[in-house]
Amino acid sequence: MKLFLDSTYLIPAFNVDITEGWSKKDLKNLIQNEIYELYYCDLSLFEIYTKCMKLLIQNKLNIKIEEIQNGLQSIINSSRLIRINWWEHIFETDILLSFKKIHNDSIDCILVYLAIVNCDIFATFDDTLIKKVKKEEILKDFIKEVNPQFKYWLNNLSGRNISLLK
Repeated sequence: MKLFLDSTYLIPAFNVDITEGWSKKDLKNLIQNEIYELYYCDLSLFEIYTKCMKLLIQNKLNIKIEEIQNGLQSIINSSRLIRINWWEHIFETDILLSFKKIHNDSIDCILVYLAIVNCDIFATFDDTLIKKVKKEEILKDFIKEVNPQFKYWLNNLSGRNISLLK
């Protein structure tokens, strides 16, 4: 089963513990779980990197820049994490604009789009985005056409995954 990870799930690889309910141990356990093929987007690395830099400048992180660089390398070089490049999908702008109309965060819009077209499940902590997608007929029609079995999985992944169409 193909599981697409939102950026939040990769943050512990950077030795950063800012997400309640998700830790480095959780990420390690998920990576070791052979049930899933794990996917992420290269934009997630950019998003995490910029967030870490901001927190470093604000003195809200007590780590060295080398730990952030090591985190990037560990994800990039992992044999278990499969990267999807966002720019390979720039010609699908019509549906991406539909996502953007309902949700302000462009990276989140691209991530959920990439999850739908490439994977079986999208793991996210962003239940607001999921609620917005479930209300939009054009997006539900897109999911029905492209990946009707698509599901999402929230927070620490302890619950069940749920269809976006129900």
